[in-house]
Amino acid sequence: MEKFTHIGMLFEIYGGLLTDRQRDVMDLYYNYDLSLAEIAEQFGISRQGVHDLIKRSELVLSNAEDCIGYLKFRNRIFDDIRDIEEDINWLLTQLGDGLNKGSDELKRKLTLIRDKVMRIGDL
Repeated sequence: MEKFTHIGMLFEIYGGLLTDRQRDVMDLYYNYDLSLAEIAEQFGISRQGVHDLIKRSELVLSNAEDCIGYLKFRNRIFDDIRDIEEDINWLLTQLGDGLNKGSDELKRKLTLIRDKVMRIGDL
């Protein structure tokens, strides 16, 4: 996962652990794509000060993930859901157009399971 995306996701999950100032700077940098200079101007600090604030904030977020592991857990669940969807779609394809007497009922049940799995993935 790209670092920018990874930190953005950590910020979404653990941003509440940051100070208001850290949260504001991280929001401008990661969500609004402002440069260090633009953020520095808004806060009346140097570019280096913004850089240091971002690095400290990233460390807080990374440490929280190391301790709690929610992002890793969430990603694993989404990967499993995607795999289950692929497996169900493969099974539906293999069943084809009524290969045997029970295939219609099997296709119906697989479709219901797939729809439930997709709803879980939307959470």
